[in-house]
Amino acid sequence: MAPLVWLITGCTSGIGLALVNGILARGDKVIATGRNITTRLAHLKDAPSSDSLALLDLDVTDPLSTVQSTVTQAVSIFGCIDVLVNNAGKSKLSSIEEASEDAVRSIFDVNLFGAIKTTQAVLPHMRAAKKGTVVFIGAGLGWVSMPFLTHYSLTKASLTMFAEGLQKEIGPLGLRSVIFEPGGFAETRLAESREGDPFGAPPQIEDYLPLFGKVFGGKSLADSIPGDIAKLPDAIIDVVKGEGLAKGRPFPLRVLLGSDTLDAVRQKINEQTQLIDTWEDVTLSVVKEGRRETGPWLLKNCSILKN
Repeated sequence: MAPLVWLITGCTSGIGLALVNGILARGDKVIATGRNITTRLAHLKDAPSSDSLALLDLDVTDPLSTVQSTVTQAVSIFGCIDVLVNNAGKSKLSSIEEASEDAVRSIFDVNLFGAIKTTQAVLPHMRAAKKGTVVFIGAGLGWVSMPFLTHYSLTKASLTMFAEGLQKEIGPLGLRSVIFEPGGFAETRLAESREGDPFGAPPQIEDYLPLFGKVFGGKSLADSIPGDIAKLPDAIIDVVKGEGLAKGRPFPLRVLLGSDTLDAVRQKINEQTQLIDTWEDVTLSVVKEGRRETGPWLLKNCSILKN
């Protein structure tokens, strides 16, 4: 197979940087993007695989026209983009009541609207080539919410719906969409403060402090994080390329990554099923007489396995 060309957002640290190194090690080409990345990761251009690597400054919160211009520049580097990885993301601890408008907007601008714009910018090039895969880095917290991380969960849950809707629209064109939903990885620095962009602080409203202490007190989140980021790139690359553990399997729409995500999602599904069963009589109480059966059209178009 000829080397694939990957465009990845948010490559200056964490999952993005791990993906860059992992993809290069597998023999593919990477256009690594991020804010001021040409300065922050300039040392990568001295690596033996530098001929397969391009660094391109890209802020996913820029206007769509700017993102489109940058993507056009990216296409010209290696002649195409085979895989787009929407990885750029951020989070911030806050109670819902105390969250500032600017902080909430910033999380949505990076995690959700940035991915939407980058996808919009890349799709015309993939359609013209009649091939391409759009990858999203979601989160286990897109399935479940934790106190004081609600806005992060909101963006990741929305990103999942975007990935699903995208697959339904581009699948018939020969293109693909997949969202990976990882659990915790200490290297993403989700539980740490970052210079100039603090992760967050305990609530200022005293009523919320007991719950905050119960959830986050005593030990950092990193102490209970099981994910090994060194193993993450191969899992993603295998799925995209149909190699390794993914060989011979149908291409998926959603892939969980990490035991913490697996356990939390299974618990959520089991509990949701209990709620559905317990309240089924109320659910069906609003249905017209003689209209109990749901038409196959609706179920077919809502499926995540049959599109």
